[in-house]
Amino acid sequence: MPIHQIPQSRRGFLKTTTIGGGTALLMSATQTASAASDNATVLALLSDTHIPSSPDVTARGTNMTENLQRVIGEVLTRKTRPSDLIVNGDCAYLKGLPGDYQNFVRCLAPAEQAGIALHLTMGNHDDRQPLYDALSGQRPAATAVMSKHVSVVETPHANLFLLDSLFRVNVVTGELGDAQIDWLAEQLDARSNKPAIVMTHHTPQFIAPQEGKPWNGISDTQKLLEVLDSRKHVKAYLYGHSHQWSHSQRGHFHLINLPPVAYLFNKTSPNGWVEAVLTDNAMRLQLQTLDPKHPLAGETLEIAFTS
Repeated sequence: MPIHQIPQSRRGFLKTTTIGGGTALLMSATQTASAASDNATVLALLSDTHIPSSPDVTARGTNMTENLQRVIGEVLTRKTRPSDLIVNGDCAYLKGLPGDYQNFVRCLAPAEQAGIALHLTMGNHDDRQPLYDALSGQRPAATAVMSKHVSVVETPHANLFLLDSLFRVNVVTGELGDAQIDWLAEQLDARSNKPAIVMTHHTPQFIAPQEGKPWNGISDTQKLLEVLDSRKHVKAYLYGHSHQWSHSQRGHFHLINLPPVAYLFNKTSPNGWVEAVLTDNAMRLQLQTLDPKHPLAGETLEIAFTS
């Protein structure tokens, strides 16, 4: 299941439940003292931080450490501070080295000190054991899906289902596996009383690659879609991986590609993070670009929960 680095001030909100023979952590995303409204839950959504061991390392003209530090600074200075921060995979630079996660933890330390709860999912450039070593106190005693990191983040307005698409370290292909997809179906059915938001690192891939070519997205996308398509309370699927901010819709749910915190593959795209505001009626996503003059800065999407 994803690692949850729970600040000391938030540990009292941690709940544990038995799911399918394993133990899954459920983090209630309650508001921090700085979050002014009792009628909304505010989350910071990050993806593709690609933090290297040395803060001096750059890629594609970008210093990834400086970008993450800047984003954390922005999160902390929001008028309504997020209660929880989710990094949706590719936390580490390329191979998930121990030093990568040590630098990653240092970058996130101000958020922990501010009482913001941290949730991480696995990307193809992550490695579970070095990540556990850097956050040793957060390693779960049991897992709900063998060799995968799955969990549910419960808020008053919607539930977030965090999946693990890591197949092999530093291999572009993503895979969920039958056991994880079955787990997702069970947990969605058990929580059909609230809107559902599903998150995983890899992009969905609707068409199989040409023979001899690797899957760049989730190799078992069709099995995942069978679960999402058949459950009307699923309102959004959020992913990263492609370093591209985009939005589309498939039937009753939206597909949101989160921007990277780190470098860009397409220089015209924005990098940065997304503020998510959840209410009883909708989830509002607002793009926070690292370039304040980017044409898409402040772009807002609203995903209705009531339709």
